[in-house]
Amino acid sequence: MVGIHRTRNMAERYSIFSQNRPHTAAAFTASAILGAADVSSQFLQHWIPQRRRLLGAETKFCRDMSIDWRRTAGLTTFGFIHYGGACKWLYLWYDRLLGTAPTLRNAAAKMVFDVYVHSPFLLVPCFYIITGSVKGQTPTQISEQLRSEWLEASLGTALLWTPMCFVNFYVVPQHSRILVVSFVSFAHKTWLSWLSNQPEPPTPPPPQPTQSPAKPAQSSS
Repeated sequence: MVGIHRTRNMAERYSIFSQNRPHTAAAFTASAILGAADVSSQFLQHWIPQRRRLLGAETKFCRDMSIDWRRTAGLTTFGFIHYGGACKWLYLWYDRLLGTAPTLRNAAAKMVFDVYVHSPFLLVPCFYIITGSVKGQTPTQISEQLRSEWLEASLGTALLWTPMCFVNFYVVPQHSRILVVSFVSFAHKTWLSWLSNQPEPPTPPPPQPTQSPAKPAQSSS
């Protein structure tokens, strides 16, 4: 009972803080959860292939694994800037434009705009621009990577967020929507971080010129 009471008390405090400081609460909530998502993504990227090769030597592997903290900082920065800024502003704007009535039509309208306009044309580009900049990529590298991965990232985002956003807008109160989005984003950004940090395939060596076999010397008669 004590644990339930403390959990309820923390939820009430978070709700009050989120209502009084909506952008600040959203920024710190998202950055903490997305930073953890990237660490999880890095662990899985290292663990899955090693698990197949080492057949049970996970203890040594986990001890030897190193975390790319610059990559993690990129995702943390993205969560702080995007979810504390543009995303929270959009969520507040949805309510001002479409109202706060918890109806199916209202939730569906917000979901369609959020998933099929906000996500592919703002969230995904911001993700690559912010995380790429923190990792030290050049604008050209960021642009090329975004262009090559935009479709896959946008489709995967839509598959996850279409049902989730509908439930979020229909059931969850305004002050806790970014919190719910951040927890679901743990899985989404783990995948998106994995997608955007795939190693480039090695460049194949240039083909070697084929030499025609030497013709046998003709004997003079």
